[in-house]
Amino acid sequence: MKNRLRNLQPANSRSRLAGKILAASGLAGWPLQRRIFVALVAWLALVFLLGGASRYDVQSLLLLRPLAALFCGLALLTVRREHLQHYRFMVIMAGVIILLAGVHIVPLPPVVWQALPAREIVREVEAAAGLRDVWRPLTLAPDAGANAFFALLVPLAAFLLAIQLDSQHLQKLVTPILLIGALSGLVGIAQVVGSPDGPLYLYRITNNGSAVGLFSNRNHQALFLATLIPLVAFYGSQPVSTENERKMRLAAMVAAMAILVPLLLVTGSRQGLVLGLAGFAAAWFVFRQPTVVGVRHRTEKRNYSHLIAGASGLFGLALITVVASRAVAIQRLLENNPEEDSRLEAWSIVVKLIGEYAPFGSGSGSFVPVFRRVEPLEFLTPQYLNHAHNDFLEVVLNFGVPGAIVLMMAIIGFALSAARMIPASGRPTTEFSLARVGAVIVLLSAVASAVDYPLRTPSLACLFVIACCWLHNGLRTTALSAGTRHRG
Repeated sequence: MKNRLRNLQPANSRSRLAGKILAASGLAGWPLQRRIFVALVAWLALVFLLGGASRYDVQSLLLLRPLAALFCGLALLTVRREHLQHYRFMVIMAGVIILLAGVHIVPLPPVVWQALPAREIVREVEAAAGLRDVWRPLTLAPDAGANAFFALLVPLAAFLLAIQLDSQHLQKLVTPILLIGALSGLVGIAQVVGSPDGPLYLYRITNNGSAVGLFSNRNHQALFLATLIPLVAFYGSQPVSTENERKMRLAAMVAAMAILVPLLLVTGSRQGLVLGLAGFAAAWFVFRQPTVVGVRHRTEKRNYSHLIAGASGLFGLALITVVASRAVAIQRLLENNPEEDSRLEAWSIVVKLIGEYAPFGSGSGSFVPVFRRVEPLEFLTPQYLNHAHNDFLEVVLNFGVPGAIVLMMAIIGFALSAARMIPASGRPTTEFSLARVGAVIVLLSAVASAVDYPLRTPSLACLFVIACCWLHNGLRTTALSAGTRHRG
């Protein structure tokens, strides 16, 4: 009995503390799900406003990181065991990632870190400086490693809040994310119309003259816009109360799709064109004709005339944008691009470095100093390569075999989930459709990560976490429902 009481004390203490905080904030009368939903929407809004860049020296991180720790603490007050069990695989993955990043910044005895591969240059520098018996962490860039570790607080806060939401509130997240996307698109339009050095560019190091929106990088804005396409298709598929509402929802969906075409073209991102085309293909995979509640419908059939008309309209908009000389992405696609050749050369260098620093890697956040040590002369310009522009290679370089194992776990987990994306028959449930949207966002993010580093941006990292929750919850809820029907 005493042991049982001891086990209950932490939960009771957390409940009392949560009650005091809610009383102070004036939210004590709200249902728990609503409070968590509002907290998560507020956190996403803050992250997109303050976390659109991946650099460690962005000033807004001075505010964002402490707020992330605060939101993590608030989420831990209400998280329960069943939440963790429902998202067991994601919880394990999050724990492994945090543990791996944390291990890389723990100081090690000299006899340990000096035995690691490719640490000779550090030993030589210490010997020349007269330093002896210095404890160093596994990473060759301790400050950057610490930055990488604390950067995980931002998506962790989104994760701890999202796993506490039920299916209904997870679906409600679609609307605020679309609204944030609309804001980023409007800012991007204003940036293109205004001065390339105007105040609408939120970050010091950015793609001036391009429609970067709430981001510092045009590729990250393009990925965000591409992920909105299947979200818009999901929004247009939801059941409605009346026939007029159904028509209005379809009209809103078509209008949003039409707006996204020129927004993608003016970003100036070549990869954005590819991701946008993939997003529109995925929208066809997600979309279903919205039904009117209480009205019987015949078995749904694909209306290819609507598809042809919609595709023709979108192509027309793209053509108008090109003719108006605002399709920067098209112009950059047609130009000679020496960056692509240098990127391929950089990847070959990274592959060699992976073998040099195996099996434990060069350490978290150490890409810049490690690459600078071996970069060829033609890379020595006023601009430096801040990342490998292939996060799969960079993760393996930094974290070695453990990092490769984590990547393989994530890929296998996604592949197993994707295999369950096509239902046997009938109209998919709303949860299942949202799981498809989550799968598309995860896939688009993975494709972008093969040539860039989008998930190092706090806002896109949070969106990725939400997409994973949509995917996992939709598949698990559908499986539980199917099991219940089968037993019945």
